[in-house]
Amino acid sequence: MIVDARTYTLQPSEMPAYLKRVEEMGLPIQKKHGFELAGYFTVETGQLNRVVHYWKWENAAVRQEQRKALYADPDWTEFRKANAGCFLAQENRLLTATDIVEPFKFRGNGSELGFVDERTYTITYAQVPQCVALTKALAKPIVDRAGWQLIGYFASVTGTINQVVHLWYWDSHAQREERQAKAVADPAWAVYQAANGQRMLKQENRYLVPTAFSPIA
Repeated sequence: MIVDARTYTLQPSEMPAYLKRVEEMGLPIQKKHGFELAGYFTVETGQLNRVVHYWKWENAAVRQEQRKALYADPDWTEFRKANAGCFLAQENRLLTATDIVEPFKFRGNGSELGFVDERTYTITYAQVPQCVALTKALAKPIVDRAGWQLIGYFASVTGTINQVVHLWYWDSHAQREERQAKAVADPAWAVYQAANGQRMLKQENRYLVPTAFSPIA
């Protein structure tokens, strides 16, 4: 599986109308052409007035063919015309799934305060496989004991390479703070940090709030 992770920056006044058009116009057309939405969010922390959406694909070749069909659809042309002027920037990156967890199997608890913590770590050159292996062997058991819920763990294919991207679901900020502290207090956490910490060149995160039509909610 590959994932197309997209971030669109909107004019601040455009967000409500844009999300309505996506739900009512855009998504039905994309589904008709085989697009599978994994999650659709607004950004709560970091640069605001952004939407983040994750799309699942069997492979890059299938994605290419389905996008070609989509762009040949007159209805998609009309949807794009309706969005003229609402974007300040659009970016994407392709990610490949790792075997740490089955991606997007967990789809949230429907919490009113729920959100996704999206984390992007830049890893030392050629060290992504080792980072993933140590995360699976050492970190995953710790966070499982602490009650963390992993949605997906990926490695970058395009954009900035040598990155891992992981998505965590939380019922609330209070739950995240409590369970984060529990994991850090685990004696095994220091062992994991000593084994993998030197591979981390940069760590970033942002909180994502599911939209009304997101499969992850």
